Amino acid sequence: MKETLKKFLLEWWERNTTTRMPLPTFYTYDVQVDDKTIQIETMSCSRMYVHYKARKMYPDAKSINVKRQIRQYSVF
Repeated sequence: MKETLKKFLLEWWERNTTTRMPLPTFYTYDVQVDDKTIQIETMSCSRMYVHYKARKMYPDAKSINVKRQIRQYSVF
């Protein structure tokens, strides 16, 4: 039993335990602010976050509509 545990721990210690991090993904959205259409790029795929970001960029806007996601791409 002790040898089995010792062997298991040694195998675990020798393994390459580095984990791969996910690539950052960017999303681009068409957003209509009042009468003009702008593009907003975020790292979040949430449409609510895009709406929030547009509201922060244009605090005096009367209407903000997130129309569609144009593209998504990874950096590397």
